[in-house]
Amino acid sequence: MGAAAIGMTTGPAAVTPVDPLDSVRLPPLREELQLLPAPPAVDGSPCWTIHDPVRNRYFRIGHGAFEVIARWHHGSPRAIAAAVAAETVLEPEAEDVVGLYKFLAGSNLTQGADVDFLAKQTAARRTSWWMWLLHNYLFFRIPLVRPDAFLNATVRYVAPFYSRGWLWTVIGAGVLGLILVMRQWDSFAHTFLHFFTLEGMALYGLTLLVTKTLHELGHAYTAKRFGCRVPTMGAAFLVMWPVLYTDTSDAWRLVSRRARLHIAAAGMLTELALAAFATLAWSFLPDGPLRSAAFFVATVSWVTTLTINLSPFMRFDGYYLLADALDVPNLQDRAFALARWRLREWLFGLGDEVPERFDPWLHRVMLAYAFATWVYRLVLFIGIAVLVYHVFIKVLGIVLFAVEVGWFILRPLVNEVKEWWERRGSLRPNRNLLMTLGGLAALVWLAFVPVTGTIAVPSVWRAEGFSTLFAPAPSRIVEVLVQPGRRVAAGDLLFRLEAPELTSKLEQSELRIALAQDRIDRMLAARDGLDRVRVMEEDLAAGLADRQGLLDGLARLEIRAPIAGTVVDVADALRPGRWVGPSLALGQIVADGGGELVGYVAENDLTRIMVGAGAVFHADDPLRPRMEAQVTAVNRVSVKGLDIPALASIHGGPIAVESQTGPSMGRTNAEAARSNLKPVEAVYRVTLAPLDRTQAGPAHQMRGVARVDGEARSLADRFWRTALAVLIRETGF
Repeated sequence: MGAAAIGMTTGPAAVTPVDPLDSVRLPPLREELQLLPAPPAVDGSPCWTIHDPVRNRYFRIGHGAFEVIARWHHGSPRAIAAAVAAETVLEPEAEDVVGLYKFLAGSNLTQGADVDFLAKQTAARRTSWWMWLLHNYLFFRIPLVRPDAFLNATVRYVAPFYSRGWLWTVIGAGVLGLILVMRQWDSFAHTFLHFFTLEGMALYGLTLLVTKTLHELGHAYTAKRFGCRVPTMGAAFLVMWPVLYTDTSDAWRLVSRRARLHIAAAGMLTELALAAFATLAWSFLPDGPLRSAAFFVATVSWVTTLTINLSPFMRFDGYYLLADALDVPNLQDRAFALARWRLREWLFGLGDEVPERFDPWLHRVMLAYAFATWVYRLVLFIGIAVLVYHVFIKVLGIVLFAVEVGWFILRPLVNEVKEWWERRGSLRPNRNLLMTLGGLAALVWLAFVPVTGTIAVPSVWRAEGFSTLFAPAPSRIVEVLVQPGRRVAAGDLLFRLEAPELTSKLEQSELRIALAQDRIDRMLAARDGLDRVRVMEEDLAAGLADRQGLLDGLARLEIRAPIAGTVVDVADALRPGRWVGPSLALGQIVADGGGELVGYVAENDLTRIMVGAGAVFHADDPLRPRMEAQVTAVNRVSVKGLDIPALASIHGGPIAVESQTGPSMGRTNAEAARSNLKPVEAVYRVTLAPLDRTQAGPAHQMRGVARVDGEARSLADRFWRTALAVLIRETGF
């Protein structure tokens, strides 16, 4: 490129080159702007606030920017910088003036902005209606009133509420109310809320509206007392939940930090005063809706208000209280910038200058605040994403869930990673960078390298078969033929019982049968009353059936072993002559063999477990040794109800269940109990067999965990399969 191409000539005709920073004349600032004093910066340097009354916007500037603006009439950036350097101790560069100009022009604080510039600004801010809806459906404001004139006219009437006498009145009411409530604490703690009727619901809504309106008026009147303008009051919708708001941004003009603290705390203090009088009123109101309303104001209302508003992590009252207490305007953005710098230094050791310098204690506080806010917002936005997914219809819920996660969680992360990538050229080997790369490599290894394939399966060890022995009817023991620990074969006689009542009924039945047979024989011999023979034969058949039933009942009094095995748990004091009922368990027989292990595996581990896989069972009883086992069956259909109550969460087990109630529909108690234990998440039945078949099975089922050798998979693979399963289930594919 030739010299003439950049405005220079050579030889005798050469002229001095034109410096664009000298030739460019900056446009003047808008005449209606107000320059107001502001609290000093953290380092003690003076600050000012630029107020744009047209848009009711405020811009905080430091000492250097103020000196530049004071000499704005010099026109060119270099002339302005030279004037500041000549008249003050500051030495700004012309580029600093240009940077300030870009900020002022971008904020529309200069005159003479051309149409193209304004059009570009408007186009940059303009979005389609659906994009606006996606970005603002979680939070938007609707101004309802312009209260400034009303506040100006009525502020003198609320002056008594700011007096020391009123403060002592509130304190006295609160203390007296607490004393009276403590004397009848049980009644207060169990106050019945009469909000179930239409009148009660209307009173509840009115109480809530009045309380929150007074909260906002507390902000508004306090701001007005300090000379601030309150342009709007209205309703803000946070995840479609309406809350009232008051625009007190004019408090930026206040130099006094104490005044700003008063404005931020006024709403909560108003509700605390209401709670004090409501606590006192509760003791004098009769039981009914009014007393319920007083209880609500005295307890729930102010507690929820403080819980929400004192949180500094969202831009509620607590945030402004913290910002004013620390004397750090625009706290969140400045803390986030500091935290991003700190994070980059930790990870890469870039050696960048700190964005702002604060006292060491304030530096630590702002870093802690920024990181805590990030964690809080992560949890909050995930919760909101889940909420909108469940509130809206499925298709819309999926879209809004994706938007919520993508816009509020992933977008900031992606932007920060993009910043790291763009600055990759400035990376230099250092300890921080090496530790970051090593940690990243370790995370990748943990995520993608298959790790141990052990699967924890909640299980019970129980006998393969068992039978509990009961008396068939109230009876008396004649003979006990078994002792605990004895091995028996199927059909062996264990107990011989007698039932005198059954024996008596059998004798009566035999007598009735004999009489009926005798009558039939006589009628047949006399050949008269033959028409009555048929009736008598029916009576005889009924008697024979009754006798057979009694004989069967007497036969059941001989208690025999239904299965082969070992007798356990013989009831105490079983001796001849003792009466027993059908509800008393005489004993129990446990089948031969080493028993079986039955457990349930979660859905995401189902495909990793195969028949024949080895396992080790660890009983909950620490005195029991571990037991080697092998998987013998895996049910690929999820169970509808647990058939092992010991594993259910309501019985202290590890599997979360929902206990369902309903009619048994002819089912046995055991079947009804199993069907009522519905797992919260899908689980699948797994059966295992102990490898040592010579050991005796347990007398009682024993709970524990079977650690099964499954297919090894990486964490990334598990996450992908789980996410895919959830996606398929929720989308209904």
